Amino acid sequence: MAIERPIFVIGTGRCGSTALMDLIAYHPAFAWPSQYTARRPGLDRSAVLSRIVELPLIGPRLRFMPFAPKHAESYEQWSRCFAGFAEPFRDLVAADVTPRTRRLFHDSVADICRFQGKTRFMTKYTGWSRIEFMRSIFPDARFIHIVRDGRAVAFSYTSMPWWDGWAGVERSRWGSLSEDSLDALARYDHSFVALAALQWKALINNLCDKSALLPKEDLLLLRYEDVVRDPIGAAYGSIAFAGESGDDTRFVKHLAVATPRIVDPDSRPDPPPWKQNLTVQQIDMIDDICQDELARFDYL
Repeated sequence: MAIERPIFVIGTGRCGSTALMDLIAYHPAFAWPSQYTARRPGLDRSAVLSRIVELPLIGPRLRFMPFAPKHAESYEQWSRCFAGFAEPFRDLVAADVTPRTRRLFHDSVADICRFQGKTRFMTKYTGWSRIEFMRSIFPDARFIHIVRDGRAVAFSYTSMPWWDGWAGVERSRWGSLSEDSLDALARYDHSFVALAALQWKALINNLCDKSALLPKEDLLLLRYEDVVRDPIGAAYGSIAFAGESGDDTRFVKHLAVATPRIVDPDSRPDPPPWKQNLTVQQIDMIDDICQDELARFDYL
């Protein structure tokens, strides 16, 4: 089965990629991996369960029930195709792709599409860009890069149990930092918040550098804050970028149900959580460390 123009939603993590997928993944043109394909990697026929959320009338409301198949990053599945996909210490590039890797990715994605009865594929992953890696496997892949204020992301990192910065730079899965970043970390007494900000800085620069190499028609850049401000506009814009129509009746009904669920943690309550839970000194520290990156996206 030919895989044409797969869509990958990418970002640094804690960037709003799940909220965006809640809006656009359920367009009737797209298949996607779910928590069930993640639990049973190698058993792609479990993707047939995702047809439940396509049921007339009740399907749109089932999508947000705890038991319902939901789009998932499915790292377990991709790690079966390439063992280092989930937690590499660096960006994955074209040279990392073997013939076996290419075949396994193609077969897995084709099976998901076939069992869901769809012709297009969409998923998300976060962290390093992996753009070169995915383009080597799917040459016509398109990418939606969602960006969130680095101060919010740094705070969110340090609030997550999976964040491994507590063990220090040497043991972090994100690899070593540049000399300038190490100097900045030392300047701020190895602050954990500083380390989280430096990791966001490294990831956002990697994503921007690699996405800049894509043809303009293959990249859509969105700010999370703009998605929250106008979720309907962001959804239609993303679907148009993907080459599909937003006029489908099922998609319009989905947006009517999904949009109220897109909660903005940066505006409820006011001020946003990162401003409430970071000190003035910590915010100034992130502003100093990530000044160029924050300014690039008009956060400063």
